[in-house]
Amino acid sequence: MKKVKLIFPVIMLFIMAACQEPSVNRAEVMERLEAGEIPEVVDVFHLDVVNSQVAWEGRRIGGGHDGTIGIERGEFYVFEEEILGGEVVMNMHQIKVLDIENPESNARLQAHLESDDFFAVEEYPQSHFEIVRVEPIADVIDATHRVFGNMTIRGITHGIAFDATIDIQAGQLVALANFDLDRTQWNVRFGSGRFFDDLGDRAINDYFGLELNLEANL
Repeated sequence: MKKVKLIFPVIMLFIMAACQEPSVNRAEVMERLEAGEIPEVVDVFHLDVVNSQVAWEGRRIGGGHDGTIGIERGEFYVFEEEILGGEVVMNMHQIKVLDIENPESNARLQAHLESDDFFAVEEYPQSHFEIVRVEPIADVIDATHRVFGNMTIRGITHGIAFDATIDIQAGQLVALANFDLDRTQWNVRFGSGRFFDDLGDRAINDYFGLELNLEANL
């Protein structure tokens, strides 16, 4: 009888352990995401392309231009209230110029941006931003996270990093960011003083601004 009393609790412990779902840690989730798998423990937030916006700003001596880029789709993978990965796909056919009111001048600049001088949208209709890592930060004003990822423009991919404000609650994700990119890294060299001489006041700044205002939902 004594042996039965000792063995029975041990058997029950094994049964209970077998019935419990295996715990999944952050490293395991990251490894599965990198392999192209989306674990069940991950929340997938889908980008609201209607209420989200990607804005651009080009600069030159004495002025510049600004507008928006269309968003095709996007999603974010969230585990324990933190973004582990995701992607935003931009439609380069939907580049818009907002600061020029004259229709002819507006259309002329838009066509130039779509041409091989800039984004060559016929050959490269999409640009992608893939999130590789997101880290919380505490010492930066107006930012909560540092975002690391890969930006693909004109078929060329470079790693970038920028600060962002990210808020996740009640099934909604909101991300705000404002940063600059060196366009020449993606072979956009038109009007660059680094590659062309004697441009004078026609020179265009190598850095252009991107402003992200993204909203995603479960």
